[in-house]
Amino acid sequence: MNLVLARACTNTCPYCFESGEREKGKAGLVSMENVMKLAVWARQSQLPYLSLLGGEPFLHPELPAIVTLFRKTSPGTGLRILTGGIFKNRLLEAINPEDAGIIFNVNEPRDYRNPKHFDKVINNIETAIRRGFRVILGFNVWRPDFDPMFMPELAHRLGRTNFRWTIANPQRNFPSSVVSPEQFGETADRCFEMLQEAARLKIEGLLDCPLPMCFFTDAQLGWIGQYHNSIASRMGACEPVMDVTPELEAVRCFALSDTQRVKVTDFGSEQEMSDWFRLNTDYQLLNSGIFPHCVDCPHFQSGRCFGGCLAWHQDKITEGAEPPGTALAVAMQTLLDAGQPEAALEKYESTGFWARTVVPMIVAAMAATELKRWDLVVRYATEAHDQTTEPDIKAVASQLLAGVPTGRFEAADDDDDVPPFVVCS
Repeated sequence: MNLVLARACTNTCPYCFESGEREKGKAGLVSMENVMKLAVWARQSQLPYLSLLGGEPFLHPELPAIVTLFRKTSPGTGLRILTGGIFKNRLLEAINPEDAGIIFNVNEPRDYRNPKHFDKVINNIETAIRRGFRVILGFNVWRPDFDPMFMPELAHRLGRTNFRWTIANPQRNFPSSVVSPEQFGETADRCFEMLQEAARLKIEGLLDCPLPMCFFTDAQLGWIGQYHNSIASRMGACEPVMDVTPELEAVRCFALSDTQRVKVTDFGSEQEMSDWFRLNTDYQLLNSGIFPHCVDCPHFQSGRCFGGCLAWHQDKITEGAEPPGTALAVAMQTLLDAGQPEAALEKYESTGFWARTVVPMIVAAMAATELKRWDLVVRYATEAHDQTTEPDIKAVASQLLAGVPTGRFEAADDDDDVPPFVVCS
């Protein structure tokens, strides 16, 4: 989870992911009252980690007090400050290095409007390192012709063992200067060069926002799995981030800041909020991916890949609309009540992955019970039981499993019906 301390910024990144938030009438700074509310919520909900960002968080005059307040109020919440690095380095003296880490987002020198700003950023990084802060460098790839040697060499020079990087994502329905999906091929090749150089220097590349599984070629991804294993594990699916505004309103992420917002304090935990965004935002945007081949890709069909950043997806979001799984469950239950369990089961199995949530999964197990398809009862009831935290659904799943005859947990002999696995290209 990320909290915006200040909407204003000292930098002019062409790809800025937060520029859509800078509108008239919005608070420029988070109030100490709201900081206290969030800190209390963080303690009560056992929030594991919070990032303080902007704009530029060092523009908040009470940044040291905010860090101290969180440390005292919610000591179990780890803190890190995400900064563009353009600030007076004396501000670092007021923060205890043990209280918060710092992630410096660094651009190539040519991308700073003022040439002196790059030197300022590097000077602040060196100062933070000397003062004992946990420092990580971040790098956003926003154009295909970036210098692949820049970040590995900078990280090596500054004694870092890793750096964070990602492809800059667009803001939905807002002008963005980023790499387009049509440019992914040439950009991926340069990213691969960057990772090869990082491996040569014994530096780990840490992927921030996930990329579609087909961003890299299979050969490139195989190499990445050996030398940058954490990147391989971050490819494909994207969990809600939750960027929190100074008003304590959360958006799924800044890329989707034009979609639904919720009050953080209306939820009992970060996970509860994440589940809400998954049901009310993600599932409405996952009817297709950013490429035509996404719909036929086994990674997309199985939920291993979101088909690229959701901000690129063209699906509409209807506020208050029922999640796709709800409509599926109702349709299946109608068929089941009409004495058509086979049609209900067929409807479930022919529907896309993202609509097959735990409720329709339970109805599918019910239909399989009527058909005495015990292998499917076991599969669907077990999956539903394991994937939900709702006691009522767990109870129904347990009842269905209890009704499976002894010795009938074997799968049906239908291997011939399983299509061959095809990797998307």
